[in-house]
Amino acid sequence: MKRILSLILVLSMALGLCACGSSEPVDYKTELTDQTLTYTLDELNSMSGDRSLLISDYGVPALYKYFEGKVNIGVAFGANQISLLDAKDVDLTAETDNAEANITKSILKHYNMFVLGNELKSDHCNPAPDTYNFDDGDRLVAAGKAAGAELRGHTIVWHSQVPQWWFKADPNDQSSLQDCYNNGTLATREQLTERLETYITELMTHFKDNIKIWDVCNEVLNDSGIRQVKDDSYWAEIIGDVDGNGYADDYVEIAFNKAREVGGEDLVLMINDFNLEWQDSKVNAMYDMVERMLRKGVRIDGVGFQSHISVDCNVEKYRSCIEKIASLSEIYDECFPEYKGNFRVQITELDMNMFVGANSNGTFYVWSEEEFAQQADKYYELIDMFLDFVDEGKIDAIVFWGTDDENSWLNTTPHLRRNAAMLVDRDLTIKPAFWAVARAALEHWK
Repeated sequence: MKRILSLILVLSMALGLCACGSSEPVDYKTELTDQTLTYTLDELNSMSGDRSLLISDYGVPALYKYFEGKVNIGVAFGANQISLLDAKDVDLTAETDNAEANITKSILKHYNMFVLGNELKSDHCNPAPDTYNFDDGDRLVAAGKAAGAELRGHTIVWHSQVPQWWFKADPNDQSSLQDCYNNGTLATREQLTERLETYITELMTHFKDNIKIWDVCNEVLNDSGIRQVKDDSYWAEIIGDVDGNGYADDYVEIAFNKAREVGGEDLVLMINDFNLEWQDSKVNAMYDMVERMLRKGVRIDGVGFQSHISVDCNVEKYRSCIEKIASLSEIYDECFPEYKGNFRVQITELDMNMFVGANSNGTFYVWSEEEFAQQADKYYELIDMFLDFVDEGKIDAIVFWGTDDENSWLNTTPHLRRNAAMLVDRDLTIKPAFWAVARAALEHWK
């Protein structure tokens, strides 16, 4: 019944995307952007000094266009930020002062890859036994169709935002996982494996025709190996070393194998993690784990670098880490010659923390234009480095983790404060970083 209801929701949203009085859907990529724009350096220079421009303005170039045909430019957002696509009485192509509408317009206009930040995580989709909620995922699919955008599914397996009942022998047990661990009432290996495989079957069956790229596993590593209970992860504790090879990462294999079995050979299945841009021990652990699984016949199509970096990021160090992981392509091609060239790196959660150095523990702060200029310089340097790997066919997506400074997780992590991590200011005006990202593409490929 829930699957039928979800199908009805998709059909109703698709109808809602049709222009008023017409059976044809709105071409948002065309309707939201001035089609006489030239995407030249002269044009960029003429606009980049104007800090009054809104990210949703009709006369502002679409960011993805600077990279079109080379690499996808993506954005992560919440389902609430595209809810206006459900409204049949809202014309999203009209000029408005409504912030909600302008954020939705900016998503549709500037990006050609979409990601839901939270609503495709397992605690949202499978909150109780035999209960599945794919409605927000269906909204992602509808938004992707409205904007002609590719979709990433984030994420199937994580140690956080995962249904607690999965890990309990009795799914109705209200004890904490720590208490279950202490009392010996965690799920068995067989229980957790069955729950994971059942969930993946439901998820992949529902979305495999529309979402072609998935972060199958997210943050499975600590500083140097597989996460353990001390890292707030119960996966390795419960499923453990099934094949006896000395590594307790078999749940990763189980997840990839089941996603491939149900989703099919054409899906891009990836593993995603943070700190890969600087932490050698973690880079080496990721390399070793992926190599080991590839050689066992587990087809992992790429590694996602989350890229929650800071404005003082060492870009050349980051380059060396990408080079290490990207070299797994040789092993991939050896193990899966029929899919040769399919291994890739993706930049999956890019943002730039501005609280560094003496100000690293700051809270309320009003950023200066000089500081925004420094941020722009770092974004330029970073994007230019990424494009070297794009040219080599090693990076095929760059995804920003948020729509604007007001809607960024870094405003609450590691504590409540006003960060400024994104390309767009809190009032939805365009920051220098936006133009720096576009300029990097123009000058890289001039």
